[in-house]
Amino acid sequence: MAQPNPNDTKIEQERSESAMASLKNQTEDNYTKDNEKAADRIADNVENAKKDDN
Repeated sequence: MAQPNPNDTKIEQERSESAMASLKNQTEDNYTKDNEKAADRIADNVENAKKDDN
């Protein structure tokens, strides 16, 4: 089995692009989850405020 060429920058570029895509997906997923949690907290606060007014 042949060893990969250590000077093959195309392989390194593909790895780099894959790593960046993975990080981007992870970051976007975290952002979405944080937004959903914040929206839930706001909705809870509104409900609690309505209860306090009555």
